[in-house]
Amino acid sequence: MSKVKNEKTTKGINTEITPVFVEQQCFDKNWILQLNQPEQFEHFICLICKQVANSLVELCCPQHKDIDESTIVGENCLKQFLKANSNSCPIQHHENIEYVRCTASQRHIGSLKVICPLQFQQESQGQNQRNEGIVCDFKGKIKELSDHLSNACPLKISDYAN
Repeated sequence: MSKVKNEKTTKGINTEITPVFVEQQCFDKNWILQLNQPEQFEHFICLICKQVANSLVELCCPQHKDIDESTIVGENCLKQFLKANSNSCPIQHHENIEYVRCTASQRHIGSLKVICPLQFQQESQGQNQRNEGIVCDFKGKIKELSDHLSNACPLKISDYAN
């Protein structure tokens, strides 16, 4: 167990259709549903944003040890929540938040198959005119996204060319 410290992050939570970058906010459920069934991730929904938790942590504060509902949150969501709410717990008001990293659960999320998040974003927003004719047909695991977005995504590469 570790106590959460109020750390500043350079990335905020985006309230629009969420571009998915592995190091930041939770994953859009609609994006995950493109290639997965709800039961594959239903136990990993972030308590704060209600999306699929990224960098899963489980709140394990003694104040709510008897709670029956999930206490899973995405680490970035938790940091943003603590920053905006004077380090108070998102479940019930108290300080000294305690959490543990959920490594096995994060591996499960990392193994979910997905389409390219930039392609999903374009299709969701009807933005095919921005990168007219460029399509990314990536289908792979979430854990492979960072490499895909950094090195192989034609939509990301076209952003640099413009």
